[in-house]
Amino acid sequence: MAAIQSKGLPRASGRSLAEDCREQRWPRAMNNSGDLTQPLDTEWPLATAPPSFPTERVDIWRVYLDRPLLENSETGVLSPDEIVRANRFHLEKDRAHFICCRTALRQLLGKYLGIPASEIQFRYSTNGKPQLEANLNPRALQFNVSHSADLAAIAIGSEHRLGIDVEKIRSEVDTLSLSRRFFSLRERAELQTLPEHLRVSAFFACWTRKEAFLKATGEGLSFPLENFSVSVQPDSNPKLEEVNEDTKVGEQWFLADLHVGTGYRAALAIERRHTRLHTYSFG
Repeated sequence: MAAIQSKGLPRASGRSLAEDCREQRWPRAMNNSGDLTQPLDTEWPLATAPPSFPTERVDIWRVYLDRPLLENSETGVLSPDEIVRANRFHLEKDRAHFICCRTALRQLLGKYLGIPASEIQFRYSTNGKPQLEANLNPRALQFNVSHSADLAAIAIGSEHRLGIDVEKIRSEVDTLSLSRRFFSLRERAELQTLPEHLRVSAFFACWTRKEAFLKATGEGLSFPLENFSVSVQPDSNPKLEEVNEDTKVGEQWFLADLHVGTGYRAALAIERRHTRLHTYSFG
């Protein structure tokens, strides 16, 4: 689920799929260090073939959660503990969203690993981050999931830690009050210098970048939010600026903004200097 809500916000060729898909379209401009700046636009084609293993790239899947569930068709791939979790939701819409998202994740991981979706087994870190059981994952497939409102995003790569966050933008949020609670001094200062009409966009840009990094580390809120900074400008190159006042750490990480749909903000973080991004719609 989108972590932001829990923190006080209102509510056909012969080629492989990796070769056949459309990558994120990048602008020609680069920053001073030679890094590509954020994507101007993103296309999300439907995948028409099983995905190849994501070596030297990250595949990002957009999942619409409001598609109707067929009787027993989706809970059939979930584990008993996942069905218990689904049945704990008080609202049917929340239950359906959980089932849809978890089913999409299992189906995708099953295709990457070449095993039935129902045989996927997860283990969880001390901070709750799901990972594949080691015996199923000899090639170190990595994944992360986020969802907000009726949209989910699933990032799948290999070897390197990664995290993704998507948030439904709400224009009524008190950006300055929330930034005092959750942003670093550096981020708060940058947010306050922006004109009023940019603050909501900048707040969600900063939030999703921070959350994606936290999810990649697997440390969650045990890592103090004020101890690291990301770039805040919504239309500038996303970047990990510092961690515990160390400005060199960001050179080990790649951050990217993702255009998942109107009214949403999303970001990816991966622990490597550069990577290719491929984007798809799950259907």
